[in-house]
Amino acid sequence: MKSNAIKSPCYHSASYTMRTIVLFVCAGLVPLQFSCGDYFKNDYRDNSPTSGRLKVYCDEGMMPHVKNQSLTFMSQYPNAIVEWFEGTEHDAVMALYNDSCEAIVISRLLNEKEKNAFGYRQFDPKYSAVAKSGVAIICNYETPLSALSLQAIRNLVTSGEAVNDSTGRKMELRVLFDRNGSSVMRYITDSVIKTRKLSSNCSALASSRETINYIATHKGTLAFIDFAWLSDKDDSLYKANADKIRFVGITGGNGQSAEYPSQSSFKTGTYPFTRTVYVYRKTGDFTLAKGFESFVAGPKGQLTFLKQGLLPNRQAERVIEVKMEPLDVNP
Repeated sequence: MKSNAIKSPCYHSASYTMRTIVLFVCAGLVPLQFSCGDYFKNDYRDNSPTSGRLKVYCDEGMMPHVKNQSLTFMSQYPNAIVEWFEGTEHDAVMALYNDSCEAIVISRLLNEKEKNAFGYRQFDPKYSAVAKSGVAIICNYETPLSALSLQAIRNLVTSGEAVNDSTGRKMELRVLFDRNGSSVMRYITDSVIKTRKLSSNCSALASSRETINYIATHKGTLAFIDFAWLSDKDDSLYKANADKIRFVGITGGNGQSAEYPSQSSFKTGTYPFTRTVYVYRKTGDFTLAKGFESFVAGPKGQLTFLKQGLLPNRQAERVIEVKMEPLDVNP
């Protein structure tokens, strides 16, 4: 049935006005949406030295310090988001090569094979030396062992030869590495035993933390880890194991005193297993990767390393002025 009701002219006017307002509002939101999206863009490619997103891969041995550096960086630059990933040293280099990240932290320079591979893809990764750490040897506190000579270490990991304990008695030891394929294992095989095969008494666990916890509860076992995991005496892991594990010193033989991993022995170069830590990137200078690299290599990043037990690559200079004038002392 058709209605005979008469619609008021005001109804049409109000309806038209409302539609007009909605159209103008929607039209205004479209450019606003795109402009805000561009302004707050925060991704992995379109970034700046202090804003955007960044993936950093590192060898698991350096993870505590990479995490601390990333958190400090983000606290200084709230528009930057740094994500850190741990793996082996090889994993980190391959992640940079395969565009899975924009920066890596490793304890060596790229070798010639890796440089050639990057060069084939027309990449020339830039890097900065940022700190010095070292391969530490640890044992259970109840294991009567305080130091080993370099030759004894070589014999232990290649043939399982017994070592002399602190009392001069022969002692057989099981050897642990932090994990398979780690930079620590690579360093021992390449630089210490010169690519000779590891003995059957050597094995690896899944992580540095697991290795430290194992040593804390097992006598008769020696482990190689990155010193970075135990460098910070204020860290909860160090405090939990300070009375359960000990560092094993390294001697050069001929009655030389033992050297232990520390900022001082890294500085003087007297600790045999000292290593340099590098930040690598393959992006340009106006990128978040460059900003992170500059921060870690700069004053605040270097101070962070210093406070947490590693030797920074650069230390702030202290200028001391000595006046040679005689003192004016009143009698």
